[in-house]
Amino acid sequence: MIASAETWTAAAEELGLRRESEIATLKGHASRLGLDFAHLGAGRSGAHHGGGIGPEIAYLDRAGSLLAAGWFALCGNDVSWPLEPSRYDLLVRIGNGIRRVQVKTTTTRAGRTWKVYLSTAHRERRTYDPDEIDDFFIIDGDLAYYLIPVSTVGGLHAIHLSAYGRYRLMQLP
Repeated sequence: MIASAETWTAAAEELGLRRESEIATLKGHASRLGLDFAHLGAGRSGAHHGGGIGPEIAYLDRAGSLLAAGWFALCGNDVSWPLEPSRYDLLVRIGNGIRRVQVKTTTTRAGRTWKVYLSTAHRERRTYDPDEIDDFFIIDGDLAYYLIPVSTVGGLHAIHLSAYGRYRLMQLP
């Protein structure tokens, strides 16, 4: 049944399974039994040790805050996440001060540069107030990192990163 199915949902329906938890159980059994299910579009759960695992730029928005926190930690800074929703993503102790950092990622090309939106996109685009955050930590689609003070880009909805090369951080080996 797994060999002839085109998706996990189709394989599960063939067995009368419909709930997400039942599909997860089916995937677990197929994996444990060593069945070939690569054709079912296993996605993230289909990666096996030793092959087929690697970063996908499509997940950059999900990983952005973690990558930023890792960079700051590798630089010897303490990093905290806000307990309640706030306009900043990270609190970072740099020297004797605390910086409020908003993390932005981009996979949008604009010619030969990356375009990043520095505003929120809820009901209407809203820029960040310099009283709310101190810095933008930006990660582009090439996984280059930038740390740009809000005082440099305050009031802008979007920027092209090629104009902010001096804020590009040294890439780790």
